[in-house]
Amino acid sequence: MKEIKKDSNQEIILGINPAKEIIRLRPHTVKQLIINIDKSSRRINELNLLAESMSIQISEVEKSFFSQNYPNENHQGVAVLCNKRSHESEDLLDNILNQENIFLLILDHMTDPHNVGACMRSAAAAEVDAIVVPKDRSCHLTPTVRKISSGASELIPFIVVTNLSRSIRKISSAGVKVYGAKSDGTIKHTDADMRGNVAIVIGSEDKGLKELTAKTCNALISIEMPGNIDSLNASVTAGIILFEYLRQNKHAF
Repeated sequence: MKEIKKDSNQEIILGINPAKEIIRLRPHTVKQLIINIDKSSRRINELNLLAESMSIQISEVEKSFFSQNYPNENHQGVAVLCNKRSHESEDLLDNILNQENIFLLILDHMTDPHNVGACMRSAAAAEVDAIVVPKDRSCHLTPTVRKISSGASELIPFIVVTNLSRSIRKISSAGVKVYGAKSDGTIKHTDADMRGNVAIVIGSEDKGLKELTAKTCNALISIEMPGNIDSLNASVTAGIILFEYLRQNKHAF
C-alpha cells in the first residue's frame, strides 16, 4: 500500500486522538482506518475495536507506508481516510446569538495551522460555543489544524464569516461583551468582567489584532507579565483568557 487514493471531497487525518473522535462522532464519513502493523498499544487496540464496531474497513500497513508518505508528521502509526469536514455557515452564528450563556472565540486572520489547532483544543476544553474566523487570509480546517487540535476540531463548530468586523458588531449588538487581546490593552484580563455572554478576539501571530478589529471590540485586554517577555504566543494567550472566563463563571457550571 504505497499511497491512499482519495477524491477531492476526502482527506487523510493522522494521529490516534483525531482518528478516534472522527470515528466516534461521524463514522458514516470514514472510508478506512489505516494502522501500522508493527504498532501495538492499548489505545490502538481500542481504536481497532471501535472501528470494527462501526463496520469500518481496517487496513494494516508496513511501517514504511508512514515513513515514506508522512516523514515529518507525528502520525503515531494511525490514519483515517474520511470525507472532509466543511466549516459552518454564518447562519449558525445567528442561532448561537439567540441562546443563553454565549461564549465565543474569534481568530482575527490567524494563519498558522499549529496556532489555530492549539486554539481549537483550548476552546473545546473550555466549552466554547464556536470559533469564528474570516473567510480570507485566514487558516481554516486543514489536516494540520485537525491533527494539532488532537480531536477537538470534531467537537466545536468552526464558523467562517465573510466580514469579520461586521460579524463582531453583530455579536456585540446581541449583548455579548467582545474583548480583544492586545499586549497594550488597557484592562488586565483578570480585571475584565467576563461574567455572562463573552467573545474573546485573538489576533494573528505576527501582527496581532488588525486596527479595524481592535476598534470594533468593546474593550482591549492584556495579560500582565512580570518577566522580560512582552508578548505570548497567540494560542497561549487564548488559553489563558478562555480559562479566566471559566474562573469567573464557575458558579454557572
